[in-house]
Amino acid sequence: MSEIVDISGKRILLVGATGVLGRVYASALAKKGANLIIADKEQTDVLSFAQKIDALGVIVDVSSEKSVIDCINYCSEKLGGLDGVINNAAATTEGLMESGQSFAEFEEYPLEVWEKTVNINLTGTFLVAREAGRLMKSTSTSASLVNISSIYGVVGPDHRIYEGQSFKSFPGYSASKSGVIGLTKWLATWWGGTIRVNCVTPGGVFNDHNDQFVKAYSSRVPMERMADREELVGIVLYLLSDSSSYVTGQNFIIDGGLTAW
Repeated sequence: MSEIVDISGKRILLVGATGVLGRVYASALAKKGANLIIADKEQTDVLSFAQKIDALGVIVDVSSEKSVIDCINYCSEKLGGLDGVINNAAATTEGLMESGQSFAEFEEYPLEVWEKTVNINLTGTFLVAREAGRLMKSTSTSASLVNISSIYGVVGPDHRIYEGQSFKSFPGYSASKSGVIGLTKWLATWWGGTIRVNCVTPGGVFNDHNDQFVKAYSSRVPMERMADREELVGIVLYLLSDSSSYVTGQNFIIDGGLTAW
């Protein structure tokens, strides 16, 4: 009996492969037999990580149109096309902590940090979708695009859980991740049966957070805990596989019940 969720042999590009979730996506895709290319920015270990999991690696800056075009051209040259793409690159809390003003009060929030966040999270998603979509339309009969949003693209954060922390939720992240969900639905109706387009929206994923934050966040979740990163893999594999052949335009919220309150 064949596997219900089978991605073996599918040509897949994972953009944003070295973060908390990107690494587990990449490892799972490689283990499941995908013909995989992983992409991330120059300051990461994407090339050595690709070798480690027996995949191809490429440098990409999703805020640069030329860089994204070059990335998709690389996929075309190496794989002859694409059957699936995961749009996972993001300007995250962890990534912006090096910037001293990333968590400024909203009334004093720097325009340049807002623009950087939106350029990576939303414009980057648009650029990858546009370029990869063109390639998938011409080279695949079962194409799937999976965009990654965030629970804060669906609901506002409870700012109280960040009291006493060195980090907090920031406005550009919520706005851009909400935009990713809207873009997903627009693309699903634009491409119809040609390319399926869906969104995965994780709740809080544990990433060595301190006990105070874990307790505060978990108190807002019916399951009373944060997600383990591996718990986000199954939905991505499903959406890339032919088992989801009648699924498009949907936003899959994986949040332990947070939005069910």
